[in-house]
Amino acid sequence: MYVEIKTLQSNLSVQQIHDKEAKLRAEVSRGDGEKLEKLREGVTLVRPEDRTLVEQLFVDRISQWRKRKRMFTDMWDAIIENSPKDLKEFKEELGLEYDDVGENLLSFADMMPDSKKRSRGQ
Repeated sequence: MYVEIKTLQSNLSVQQIHDKEAKLRAEVSRGDGEKLEKLREGVTLVRPEDRTLVEQLFVDRISQWRKRKRMFTDMWDAIIENSPKDLKEFKEELGLEYDDVGENLLSFADMMPDSKKRSRGQ
């Protein structure tokens, strides 16, 4: 009985629920309004220096990825070219696992800034 009374006392009344709802709606509309106002005023959300830094890091990482993938592919082709074993058995024996997710370097290169893109032939 005591627990039931405590539970009922801890619940909000209908008026309290309406007051709280109105307060929360006002907070949400005020917060959204401020964000929208900033965007409408044309405030830059990312500084140009930060943008160039991130773009440069992205370009560097893509170029490292290209180099490492090319090095691995060249080495792997040279190894399996002279291997008499079945390719699947050989990978299993070496403990190699591929993380094939179906990604292509060109799909990421499309996200690079135009001045940093390499042509498809390179």
